[in-house]
Amino acid sequence: MQNQLSYTVFTDFDGTIALKDIGDEMFVRFGDTAVCSRSFDAFRSGEIDARECWRQGFATVAPVTKNEFTQFALSHSIDPHFKMFVEFCKIHTIPLSILSDGFDAYIDPVLEREGLERLVRFSNRLQFNNGGTVEPIFPYTEAECKRCANCKRNHLLTRSNDDQVIVYIGDGISDRCPVQFADIVFAKDSLVRFCEIHNITFHRFENFSDVLNIFRTIIETKKPRKRRTAELARKDIFMGE
Repeated sequence: MQNQLSYTVFTDFDGTIALKDIGDEMFVRFGDTAVCSRSFDAFRSGEIDARECWRQGFATVAPVTKNEFTQFALSHSIDPHFKMFVEFCKIHTIPLSILSDGFDAYIDPVLEREGLERLVRFSNRLQFNNGGTVEPIFPYTEAECKRCANCKRNHLLTRSNDDQVIVYIGDGISDRCPVQFADIVFAKDSLVRFCEIHNITFHRFENFSDVLNIFRTIIETKKPRKRRTAELARKDIFMGE
């Protein structure tokens, strides 16, 4: 007899929880925007992967202390509706994880300020060296992935099980891979076009008020179900195909 299905939620951070892409903004504040712009263009065109893009960007960053960087991080705001969504998931005992191709040095202070420091999250890391240099560290890479620094797909697969319907919320390039393995997708900005091109069913959103309203309706009116193509994609990964 098949077990009753439940939900598990994964969400991007930059441009999704955070109102702006703080990863982009840190190079505007501390780096050489011209060099970084060329690096990001090379990444978007597939010439380099995310790790190399980040390395080239941080090579332009002027000496900065961790405290100065934290103050920069705290100048940014999150979606004012995100806390309501977190509370909704808590009330319904729905696991919620943050998956970011950004960095702990700005994600952690922002979440702590908002009282959300207990949220599970996986991101790249920043190491502040003597002399003020900053070095990106990538603890969650995937050898077979030539795009992302933090493999969101792996987190999504290893932190879910066969009895869960996977929900993913995102907006950009690093979200293109995980939405292919999610059962319910919330998309905005450039992720919308990706889903349209690849025939991935999605719910369009502008903020977490939209996500909350749609997700609440799904939970209250529909029987949990998996997206067939996503389920097959997950099985292919586990079978090593």
